[in-house]
Amino acid sequence: MDIIQNLTNTTFRDKWLFAFFQYGTKHKKIPTSLEKVLLRKLDILDNAKDERDLISPPSNNFEKLEPKQKNYYSIRVNKQYRLVFHYENNQINDLFLDDHSYKI
Repeated sequence: MDIIQNLTNTTFRDKWLFAFFQYGTKHKKIPTSLEKVLLRKLDILDNAKDERDLISPPSNNFEKLEPKQKNYYSIRVNKQYRLVFHYENNQINDLFLDDHSYKI
């Protein structure tokens, strides 16, 4: 397994998600009840060394999304929301919060 680069070099699809991760800036698109777990999941992505760190804990429900050739993956934030990202060459990009509609 190769080392994943941290989120410092990651492109976020939405500026408000980057501001939340980097500065703790609240946004209307992030429900208050989701803030704590969302920050924890972003930290997991930021600290991941390889895919094994995303597979564990199992509650992440790390999965490759269809169509597989696009190299999009997701981890579960809660029952409704997922963090979706493009993963290729050990780099996470196009990171966004999805309400389980997977609009890639």
